Amino acid sequence: MSAVLIVDDEESLAENLSEIVGLLGVETAIARDRSSALVLAAQRAFDVALIDVRLPDGDGMSLLEPLHARWPYMQVVLVTGNATLEGAIAAVRGDAFAYVLKPVSPPDLLDTVRRALDQAGLYHERERLRLDLERSERRHRELVESMPALVLALDEKGRITVWNRLLETVTGFSRTEMLGRDGTVLVNADGRSHDLPLKAGGARKVRWNRAEVPGLHGEALVYAVGVDVTGEDEMLRRTLRAERLAAVGTLAAGLAHEVRNPLNSAALQLAVLERRLERGEAPERTTPIVHVIKGEIDRLDRLVREFLAFAKPAPLEARPIDVAALLGSTADLIAPEAEAARIRLTVQTAAELPPASGDAERLRQVLLNLTRNAVEAMQATGGHVRLRARPAAGMMEIEVEDDGPGFPNDLPVFDAFFTTKDQGTGLGLSLVHRIIQDHGGTIRVASRPGFTCFTFTLPLAPGAPGIPAS
Repeated sequence: MSAVLIVDDEESLAENLSEIVGLLGVETAIARDRSSALVLAAQRAFDVALIDVRLPDGDGMSLLEPLHARWPYMQVVLVTGNATLEGAIAAVRGDAFAYVLKPVSPPDLLDTVRRALDQAGLYHERERLRLDLERSERRHRELVESMPALVLALDEKGRITVWNRLLETVTGFSRTEMLGRDGTVLVNADGRSHDLPLKAGGARKVRWNRAEVPGLHGEALVYAVGVDVTGEDEMLRRTLRAERLAAVGTLAAGLAHEVRNPLNSAALQLAVLERRLERGEAPERTTPIVHVIKGEIDRLDRLVREFLAFAKPAPLEARPIDVAALLGSTADLIAPEAEAARIRLTVQTAAELPPASGDAERLRQVLLNLTRNAVEAMQATGGHVRLRARPAAGMMEIEVEDDGPGFPNDLPVFDAFFTTKDQGTGLGLSLVHRIIQDHGGTIRVASRPGFTCFTFTLPLAPGAPGIPAS
């Protein structure tokens, strides 16, 4: 509740003033002289003081300075029965709220005190907001300083305004050296790690997370929290190196295993051919062996070509692709094999299919591989292979589905050298996976008896509906 101090040596007038002011719902206290007023002001806070200019122990105007020193936001109303120009000037200089003359009408008195209370309330609110802001800034500074991360802030011109204690420790640069310097060279918005120079020489790798917040005047301020990833980057390089070596070992072991079978077969057939030639046997006894050896050499050649395509793919030449035409040409190429195996082959596409983006020859290789696998899976039983294409979620979705025997979903069909075929290289689906990934797409498979479906996605070509032209 607000409080009003009344300082007047006339008891009846002071009581009247207290009763009138009390109508505003405030507490009142009465002092008969200067010294009593100072004692009361020392005991509690007052929002407004009504002070008679003439008091028994001195000039009431002399209370302005000590009261304001004790309560800076107290509003003082000076009351006098003998106004002078000098008194009014002194009141203004003493920062009095009002200077009124006796006798004061109750309505005028209430209006003056009410305005004084409002003014005091505004000052109190401003002080409260100032203290809240100081506490908030102090908590902000403490948070920034105590965070186990590198924290800096940039103003709208990119100049450093915050440089926390950990940055001082890590770099050796104090905040007085860094505040006001260009910070855009340290913090970029690309999400990659960047060099943070050290005062002693060298640099640390730091990955920054940025956040832009609006300032008081609409300008964009940037806060950045950095994590030192120097050791992480080195560990990542070591891990990638180890993974590459392990992958090379796996590929080498798989290639050696796959090469050994046709080599052994060719070597055995050559030994048989040599004996038959030594015995002078007729061509009809030696020619079939030559054909077998040639077949094994062709198998080796195919294995090496597929291995090279998997290990070192050629660069993509992405262009807009008519997906319906690509599916149709694939079906035409596979049609003789499908017809010989009593397998029906159909192509299903939307009426208006947007162009996809990719390398047509590489994608034809993907479709041929998947479609030929489906046909081979149904060689003994016959069946139906469906090629489908449709736009979905801003991508082109293509399916190769068959109603063959299927396989367990946990088989690692995309792993290099994994195969279920007697004469397979185990690189076909690995190569398919690589090509789709290189296009920025994904591939998945679902299978059960009587159903197998490979589904892969491709990006749409620039200029397709919903895709920027460039």
